[in-house]
Amino acid sequence: MLAGCGNASKPAAPARGHAATPRAAELVNYQRNGGLAATLDTVSVRTDGRTRADKRYGGAGRRFEDFRLSAPVMARLRAALGRLPAREPAVGDGLRAGATYLLRYRGITYVAKQGAVPAALRPAVATLDAIADGAGRAGPVHHVTQAPS
Repeated sequence: MLAGCGNASKPAAPARGHAATPRAAELVNYQRNGGLAATLDTVSVRTDGRTRADKRYGGAGRRFEDFRLSAPVMARLRAALGRLPAREPAVGDGLRAGATYLLRYRGITYVAKQGAVPAALRPAVATLDAIADGAGRAGPVHHVTQAPS
């Protein structure tokens, strides 16, 4: 025989700081690395618009920002992603000191070099670049900076 305390018909409240809803699936993951500043910027966008931007500055530290994308930017991103080809297009040489872009969407990883981004990838790369640089933030932004180690 089991004995318990409290009202069994009332569900337990979620622990403080934990969301009661399940986490949305990842829509797209984007990386921009290299270039003259030797940076690595990563953007992960979930299907519900929640986004994490992670900016690393070589040996100079890094910054995380968690936010929700505004509806217009989310719509622009979905439209750009919807135009991506079913197969990865050929990658050109691009700029010697330019950035490399990696975009993962629907199980396909697209790669491009700055100065040689295939036309089919340009809208998605441009939108994700803008998000990495601060565009589209709606509501509060949770910001964490990590000092260099």
